[in-house]
Amino acid sequence: MTPSPTAQTHRPAALDPRRLGRPVHLLPQVAQRLREALQRLLVQPWNRRYHSRYELQALTLRPLPDASRDAGDALRWLRAAGPAGLLACRIDRPLVLALMARRLGLGADTALATADTPPTATEDRLLHLLAGQFASLCVSWLAQASRPDGDARQDLPLENDLPPLQGGTLPAFGPDGWELVASLRDGDQEAAISLALAGAYLLPLLRQLSAQHRPSRPPAQQQALDHRLALTLQARLLERELDLGAVLDLRPGALIPIRLADATVMVEGSPLMSAAVAEHQGKLCLTSFQDLE
Repeated sequence: MTPSPTAQTHRPAALDPRRLGRPVHLLPQVAQRLREALQRLLVQPWNRRYHSRYELQALTLRPLPDASRDAGDALRWLRAAGPAGLLACRIDRPLVLALMARRLGLGADTALATADTPPTATEDRLLHLLAGQFASLCVSWLAQASRPDGDARQDLPLENDLPPLQGGTLPAFGPDGWELVASLRDGDQEAAISLALAGAYLLPLLRQLSAQHRPSRPPAQQQALDHRLALTLQARLLERELDLGAVLDLRPGALIPIRLADATVMVEGSPLMSAAVAEHQGKLCLTSFQDLE
């Protein structure tokens, strides 16, 4: 008798806590606005300076995937401690080499180096310059877009206000890391720039998006009461027996712990509900109302 194959059990997909309760469905709109700003404020100045024709075709803003840590060029991250936490930028090496070749008056397809060739000092300086400009502009734009009165459409200076970037591996961002990926194209040449950010850079923007798209509730219709409610409080003295020793130990300002019995709320002589009696700032208050059956 041939045993039947064991049915494979499919493990349910784990929920991403970075997406729970957050307006992540609005991030593509934010990414589109950021793409337009980067094309105007960053890529076009690069094209003029390096005599290139790059177009920023797509920009994605997403939770940082685990695959980014295992990328082949994982050691080419440039990292720094920014104004809201850690950040790291990675630029495809062919993009840096193509811009450097154009800057030197060579063709973009000129092979300045191979994959195994260590970077030169000139290439390393250009890499740090491009990464610093890209990271600084993205961080400034996100901070501007997260303000309630901020206009993220206005131009930002192409300056690097971040601390010096240091080469290394991708930092450990914990459970709230995000990644911004820009895809560029010049003819048949494609390249990508990645910016990994701590969650603190995105949190103000997500809060602002939630506030803007939260449905407004109509004002509650408050109707005046037909008649006033007359409340009558009936109190009685509270008795407690104390030992003679406890009385002798009393000092001015000493407190005697007393548990007050529940009060009964009556309407027109009929008991309606019970309430606990609590002291608050020297006043007796009724709380914890419960219906009487």
